Amino acid sequence: DTKQLLNNTRIKTYNNAPADFPAFIREGYDVRVIHGNDYTVRDDGLIVKDYEIGSGPKPSDNQECTFNYVAYNENGGTIDSTYRRGAPASTRLGINGMIPGFELGLKDMQPGGRRRIIVPPELGPPTGPATFFSAKQWEVFDIELLE
Repeated sequence: DTKQLLNNTRIKTYNNAPADFPAFIREGYDVRVIHGNDYTVRDDGLIVKDYEIGSGPKPSDNQECTFNYVAYNENGGTIDSTYRRGAPASTRLGINGMIPGFELGLKDMQPGGRRRIIVPPELGPPTGPATFFSAKQWEVFDIELLE
């Protein structure tokens, strides 16, 4: 474990991952997620850390919501970012237009809230030749719900 953690730390540093980014230790097909005590492991499988709670009503199905996000792979490499594009994302909830775990993590936020969600493969994106994703892996998202 120590050797894997050291290697994971080196890779995360190389990828400029945030300082409190979780570690992923692979043991065959099994993965252990190592995170701080300030993360909550939810019954739906998401692992969540709230940085700021926000206020107001939570978004619901068929509602348009606007948010910023940074998507990371297990190694802390940035996959996508609304900040990089210079504009927030907007989408309607409940129409299967997002990664399932991302939508679950977004739905119980309040406007102005900021959080990190760690999405297990079973709540992640579809995989295969017709998709951007080639293998089932954990995804990490930093989300800021704007409205």
